[in-house]
Amino acid sequence: MRKILFILPIMVLLLVSCNFPLFQTANRSSVVATRVALTLQAGGSEGTTVPTSDGNVVVITATPEGIPTITPTPADPRSILGSPVYADTFSSGSAFGLNTPYTDDAVEMSVTGGNLVMTTTKNYSGIRWRLSYPTPQNYYLEGTFKTVNCSGDDLYGLVMRAPDYGNGHGYYFGVTCGGEYYFMRDISGNDEKLVDWTKDANILTGINQENRLGVMLDGTHFSLYVNGKLVKELDDSGINEPGYFGVFIASYEQWNMSVDVEEINQWELP
Repeated sequence: MRKILFILPIMVLLLVSCNFPLFQTANRSSVVATRVALTLQAGGSEGTTVPTSDGNVVVITATPEGIPTITPTPADPRSILGSPVYADTFSSGSAFGLNTPYTDDAVEMSVTGGNLVMTTTKNYSGIRWRLSYPTPQNYYLEGTFKTVNCSGDDLYGLVMRAPDYGNGHGYYFGVTCGGEYYFMRDISGNDEKLVDWTKDANILTGINQENRLGVMLDGTHFSLYVNGKLVKELDDSGINEPGYFGVFIASYEQWNMSVDVEEINQWELP
């Protein structure tokens, strides 16, 4: 694998986009655990939706004995975590080292018109990523992506807990233009599927669609969100240290796949 690493003064923060060997040569055939203390008032009926002080809602159901029970309904993290500690709407490319465009043998990346624009120039060239400078450990990360040209298995998404800019290690949460999501971990060049390709109706498919992807990292617990909806929770201890976060793209159908990243935000956990 060819790795591309730029070493520049820290104030410049020029980062890496790299070829990553995931499906490179062949096509592939709770919000933070809700802390709710809720006292049901007399007369609460089954099916009643009750708002809580932290922005979540709970639904009252009844057991066979008629005793009300509470089923937490996770809320959109963006609506309950307040202001992000990191917010990039791409008025410039400095945080991602893109004050000037980046080009390699299979991808072009630039900040243009208030977006981080990622465009591939050939198929089956692995994942190409770009990282920003913060190195948190436990947080909620969210990116808003708009598809410009893609189809089927073409893939894009978020990178987390990357230990450095150049080796491709970290967690990857992505969705395809065909409406599937995927979560994997890479350590020392060995990628492991933690969540295999899964169809989900919350993913908007095709071109000219905007998808908001989010991951909550709390120690070894991960919560995956699409457009504010929780789609999967899992635990993994493979990488539990602080690291960089960013975005990635990989084309498996359209050689000129293109996706705009409209914003990326990071919140501290309560």
